[in-house]
Amino acid sequence: MKKVRVAIIGIGAIAESTHLHYLMENELTEVVGLVDMDVNRAEAVAKKNGISHWFQSVEGLLESMVIDAVFICTPNSTHIPIAKKAAEKGVHVFIEKPIGIQIEEVEEYIELARANKVKTMVGMTHRFRREASILKSYIDKGKLGDLYYVKAKLFRGRGTPIGWFTNKSLSGGGALMDIGVHVLDLAWWLMGCPEPRAISGKAIGALGNYQTKYTSSWASKNNQLNANHVFDVDDFSSGWIRFRNGAVLNIEVAWAMHGEQDEGISIELFGDQGGAKLNPLTIYGEENGIVTKNEPHFAKNDVFQDELNHFIDCLVEQKEPLIDAEQGLSVLKMLLALYESSEEEREVIL
Repeated sequence: MKKVRVAIIGIGAIAESTHLHYLMENELTEVVGLVDMDVNRAEAVAKKNGISHWFQSVEGLLESMVIDAVFICTPNSTHIPIAKKAAEKGVHVFIEKPIGIQIEEVEEYIELARANKVKTMVGMTHRFRREASILKSYIDKGKLGDLYYVKAKLFRGRGTPIGWFTNKSLSGGGALMDIGVHVLDLAWWLMGCPEPRAISGKAIGALGNYQTKYTSSWASKNNQLNANHVFDVDDFSSGWIRFRNGAVLNIEVAWAMHGEQDEGISIELFGDQGGAKLNPLTIYGEENGIVTKNEPHFAKNDVFQDELNHFIDCLVEQKEPLIDAEQGLSVLKMLLALYESSEEEREVIL
């Protein structure tokens, strides 16, 4: 069988440890090129992994090689400009979250991708968690009935990343755009992707560039973009989203705060026939007039591996990805509406 020829654009720490690692493990995939603005890093990682081509620019890659797909792992503001260049060549696109930072440019990309029959997938890793898929099956079978209220939360004690993530011109936002995108997307997907009607939010840089002792933070490997040490984004955000089906989502995220740190994304769902909690996975209901509590048993999975393999399978089998560009755009619209609501101190009607 002909292998899917792919290239990775942006060789950061996560791209090297996950995207590159699992794509090279996939028997259906051949990693043929790497791109990074730090061409020395691209060369070093390429040689380390037996990859014969590396480039400093996307144009260099697309002009020199025939490839089937690219994996975009660059700062948020560059996602769509790079994706457009790939789509113009008919190259399929995997974009790390969020899909972009501007609605108009994402809409332009979607039209271009559609015209050139380019598949797009956004890297919403948490949809591939086994407990999430199990919970989704309960919801889709009507075990919870009609959902009317959902709480979604992820708090870090001292977990603000170091580097371009805190520079709004590159990231598009702070904690809400970085980890909030995962929290929002997972909760929204579990709810059945309802259409939002009104959004109210609060975003603040509360602790900012703290100097707390004896803590460590994840740091970007892009030293060129990290150099300015800009911090003009939120490290705490909360929001209230009303959907047209009557359901409500309450979301809270923090890179850093004075309080208890969560072990992972916490989601609670309340329906008229049952309820559920994601972490740990628990299903609540009533049988024969008795309140029940069910804790499913399952083996954990490697979400990064399953996510990347899913995209390759979609290309091979000509099927649509679990999270496509249109859903990525819907999530971005909600994120930007939360920021707009915070800035203007009003509820945003969609």
